[in-house]
Amino acid sequence: MPAALTQPTDRGGGAPEVGEETTFRIQVEPPGPQRLFRLESEAQLFERMRQEGRERTPPERITFPVEPVVSDRRYDPYARALHWPPANAIVEPYYVCHGRLLFEQRNAERYGWDLGPFHPFISAGGFVVNTVALPYNLARYPCRRYECSAGLCLPGDPVPLMLYPPEVTLTGLVAEAAVAAALFAIFP
Repeated sequence: MPAALTQPTDRGGGAPEVGEETTFRIQVEPPGPQRLFRLESEAQLFERMRQEGRERTPPERITFPVEPVVSDRRYDPYARALHWPPANAIVEPYYVCHGRLLFEQRNAERYGWDLGPFHPFISAGGFVVNTVALPYNLARYPCRRYECSAGLCLPGDPVPLMLYPPEVTLTGLVAEAAVAAALFAIFP
């Protein structure tokens, strides 16, 4: 049941007159499903608000602003397609798909790690190891021709210096052993 509150009215921006009071009704019970989920148009909402304003003591006159007329013409959905140029948007994804990187040094190239004066020697050692392991890396995943950067940290992100151990696969080991055997057969 709504509770009644009395408060002095303020007429014309000045001080309220003595003895003049207005009654406000504050609803303290939660609304029921009929009130909460009622469907009504904007015109019905405005009319209901006007009726509720008339029921107050003293009656309150509610006026709504007049909505401007946007256009006199009927909406034609094909007029836009005829008169406006097409709006094309090029969206770049947050990932890049590329061919397999066989000589990648992730810490230095992608994440910006620099080990000072030792870095050229470590980088050269990594290149020699990747050159020796080239047959293994080529045959490691024979069906995977592309790699994507999705799920990896973005370049320049603060990533700790990590060691990336090689993934051991049977196809890579067989290819590395075959190349080693062929080199020993060619160069005894």
